[in-house]
Amino acid sequence: MDSLYQEHILEHYKHPHNRGRMEYFDVKYKGVNVSCGDDLILYLKWSPEGKLGDVSFEGFGCAISQSGASMLTDKIKGMTKEEMLALASKDMYALYGTTVSPQREKCALLALHTLHEALTK
Repeated sequence: MDSLYQEHILEHYKHPHNRGRMEYFDVKYKGVNVSCGDDLILYLKWSPEGKLGDVSFEGFGCAISQSGASMLTDKIKGMTKEEMLALASKDMYALYGTTVSPQREKCALLALHTLHEALTK
């Protein structure tokens, strides 16, 4: 991984955006990477217009999974459910600015998979 992208990932890991338990939410969903034990709880709050008004996360895990949650929560604010469901792995890798090794793919996509599960439950 390029050092510029490593710094970007580490910055989100050390100073995550949207981290914390949301007191009032419409959806709460927990995702787990069973391969390594990383976990993530997403909180979603809808606006009156049917868009994502607020989002936060809690979690434990490696720099890749936790920074991914930080970057994804920044991206999805203001999106509709349909727009969020249309997000794919390539969109997640675009947030990281790079691809990750196949061994770390589940870590890199934990936030996206958790989001999709939260929206379809």
